[in-house]
Amino acid sequence: KQWYQRRVRGAMDIVSESKSWNCIYPAYINSNRSIERGRRIPKEKAVDNPTYQEIGDVVRSLGLNHELQPTKHYCRELDRERWQLGRVKVQLCDGEGAPLHETIHTKRQLMEYCAAMIPKLKTRSSKPADNQQPGASGKNKKKKGRK
Repeated sequence: KQWYQRRVRGAMDIVSESKSWNCIYPAYINSNRSIERGRRIPKEKAVDNPTYQEIGDVVRSLGLNHELQPTKHYCRELDRERWQLGRVKVQLCDGEGAPLHETIHTKRQLMEYCAAMIPKLKTRSSKPADNQQPGASGKNKKKKGRK
């Protein structure tokens, strides 16, 4: 019986390691959300419709330990569409409470940094170019009244 208890405790230790990490949902930094619907940073600093993959890319660039959880959803999400799913768990401090990054010490600093860096991602910079193509074809429209 002792061997079984040790084995179960060991498995629980692995799971509980990321349990104390900070959790970042995309709704926290979404500028289209109200504070009541879950936004946690000022609207001026927030970003339009971030995804958990984009948050994960920014956290990976910082070199922090993180875990992507694509099946989790934010409790205040009314419609659970696929692009709204997911969260990122991030370890900001070690077991003794010392910060692991030299400039980012709090969850709020991390959220504001993610919101500032997501528009600079390559995946984001290619999206506006696609949106500009239909506007460019508008220049070749036929003018009314001329033949």
